[in-house]
Amino acid sequence: MLKQIKQIHADSRGSYGSPRVHAELTLGLGLVVNEKRVARLMRQAGIRGLYVHPTRSSTPTVLR
Repeated sequence: MLKQIKQIHADSRGSYGSPRVHAELTLGLGLVVNEKRVARLMRQAGIRGLYVHPTRSSTPTVLR
């Protein structure tokens, strides 16, 4: 299972977190696995998805 999780994570260039990896395992490969188990295995292996931080504008908006 961990080997497949690592492969899916690598194929996504490290961007997939546990929800998407779980979806790939269940929908793509047809495996029956709980999302919490995928999250636990990823956490134990030190695998994390990318988190996109919201950006702010550097200039304030002028209200009239």
